[in-house]
Amino acid sequence: MFRKIIKGENCSLVQFKKGDEKLAEMIHHIFNEKETEEYINPDYLNYRTKPRIRKWIRMKTESPVDVWYAVKWKGHYIGYVCFKWRKHYDDACEISTAIEKNYRGLKLGYESSKILIDYILSIKKFRYIVGYVHRENTKAENNLRKIGFRKAQRLQKIVSRQFYDDDGTSCTGRRYILFAIYTGNKQHRLS
Repeated sequence: MFRKIIKGENCSLVQFKKGDEKLAEMIHHIFNEKETEEYINPDYLNYRTKPRIRKWIRMKTESPVDVWYAVKWKGHYIGYVCFKWRKHYDDACEISTAIEKNYRGLKLGYESSKILIDYILSIKKFRYIVGYVHRENTKAENNLRKIGFRKAQRLQKIVSRQFYDDDGTSCTGRRYILFAIYTGNKQHRLS
């Protein structure tokens, strides 16, 4: 249903596949980096060992509400991007991006996010595309702003409640700022 490969100018996005050992290795590196552990979704950090990462990848490939891509640059997986929503709430999808330490600063996080955003806009399914940014992660904030995201504090309460059963002012509101693009699409439901 969703594209398996999305090509960009300098990198491409390759949908996660079960049994891909190069993918598991790359995710293992990202989930075990001390410098970024407070920026990554805390739930992902429960999957730090390779067997658990393989299980996590399998869960993500089988999920009806997650679409995950490895970022591929010069033949190597260097990070991931994804978009996800909830079965009961598909007005918005949340995006997430992570790039391995050795490949940061090459503008590949920006480009891979932009490729994904353009693709999400083309499928015309969601009213909002949102992204949570840790309050201290100014690089991620700047990348989202360049793509066209804006702070969305009022929307944060709604999305946080629907996605994380949080009112947007407790855990997520203190640590994260919600940024959003309003797509102009009316609610589209897939059967």
